[in-house]
Amino acid sequence: MESAAAVADATKKMAELDLTAIKKFAHKNGDALFGYIEECQMDDPNTKGSFGRFLDAGTGSHSLRWMASILHREHLLASTSNGAMSSPSVSMDSYTAITADENMRRRVFDEAQGLGIADKGDVIIGNWKEGVGKDGTIEFGASDTSDGSKLLLEGQQFDTILADYLVGAIDGFSPYFQDLIFSRLVPHLAPGGRLYVIGLQPIPDSVNSPANIMCKIRRVRDACILLANHRCYREYPLDWIERNLQKSGLNVVQSRTYPIRYDHSTMVRQINVGRSKLKLFPSKGMAAEMGKVLDDLEKESLEVTKKQSGGRITLGFDYVVVAERPADD
Repeated sequence: MESAAAVADATKKMAELDLTAIKKFAHKNGDALFGYIEECQMDDPNTKGSFGRFLDAGTGSHSLRWMASILHREHLLASTSNGAMSSPSVSMDSYTAITADENMRRRVFDEAQGLGIADKGDVIIGNWKEGVGKDGTIEFGASDTSDGSKLLLEGQQFDTILADYLVGAIDGFSPYFQDLIFSRLVPHLAPGGRLYVIGLQPIPDSVNSPANIMCKIRRVRDACILLANHRCYREYPLDWIERNLQKSGLNVVQSRTYPIRYDHSTMVRQINVGRSKLKLFPSKGMAAEMGKVLDDLEKESLEVTKKQSGGRITLGFDYVVVAERPADD
């Protein structure tokens, strides 16, 4: 049992934290996708709302904030007045967050410190492609690194794994590895544990509706990324995810889709991704002409959204897939 002084010290430290960025997760409607994951975890009789040892397989600020909201859930629920709309009282024992990008690792670690959860887990730089042979076999215990170090998380298992838009991001770090990512993660999932996959249904090349403006923006944005000699993210459809989860030996428990509604500001953010690449184009002339194309798309997107109910178009969806490793595996 903690001493009164220790409790007082912990209460003081909690009061000094700025938890503004994670308060929304204390409301049932704060985040639809993570809210669904919490609902599924509460409904699992084997966990009763505990995520246990948690692995964020492709971390970022958003998933880190959600994890912080779970680690601070008791405090958040006590300090908000959402009533019946309060999020469930889920919990987490510890977390490990992985990223292949050093800048992201530093950003996430700094945010973990600011949110008061740095002592609850680890933020690690690593690439899941390490240790996977050309035939897809995982070479644990056979590292060919010069220092003889083990492979990423070798020998470690977790009760819950999150793949938050991880599959779509792989092409930027480990091209052509998407079909093996789940097989790479399964050894780290404890028998009976769950893997939650969040993804984006790929935006089509074109649609016969006003939403076609978003298809055009996606095409031009990706062209800018490629002309800057960078790699685009490559999203995968829901049915591909479900097939490959099953191929890796997991059972798909359930899934849910969330239609995406784009307003003008959302479209401009994607257009600005393209603009940010212009300085890296092979020539100033090409950059200038592409800049005009992007300007025209911004004008067109404003005209389209003005004509829509609520100023938004609907195109595609995000999805969450719940997969489980058999308890007798």
